[in-house]
Amino acid sequence: MLPSLMTAAATAPDDLFTVWVDGSAAGRSRVRGRPSSGAVGEVRFAFYGRISTEGYQDPVSSRRWQFEIAEFLIHGHGRIGVEFFDVGYSRSLSWHDRPAAAQLLAEALRPDRRFDAVVIGEYERAFAGRQALQVLPYLQAQG
Repeated sequence: MLPSLMTAAATAPDDLFTVWVDGSAAGRSRVRGRPSSGAVGEVRFAFYGRISTEGYQDPVSSRRWQFEIAEFLIHGHGRIGVEFFDVGYSRSLSWHDRPAAAQLLAEALRPDRRFDAVVIGEYERAFAGRQALQVLPYLQAQG
């Protein structure tokens, strides 16, 4: 695990989704130094999806159903403005070893990133083992 992931994992609350929902409902006034009115529909989401192989899954239809679930999950909270989708990479690989996931993590570090939060339509497509316990606190530490 990278040092920055280890640090973030050590300081993150147990239930990041509850923290996000509670913060969203309270209408926080700022998101990582950027002004935000906290109004419904203002959160800019990045969508992450993945399929392991084109030989057994159709990338177009798989992306579509994962994206539709993600849109359902965020309905009333914001919109998806950017997508990161890996094709041909196992979920057992770390996020840093999957091109689209690595790109999402790199963009999360930038102050001018195109998203405020990440939505995943199918948890098991994105994470294996304890990966979520590393990735989610890392993203939270970036704001």
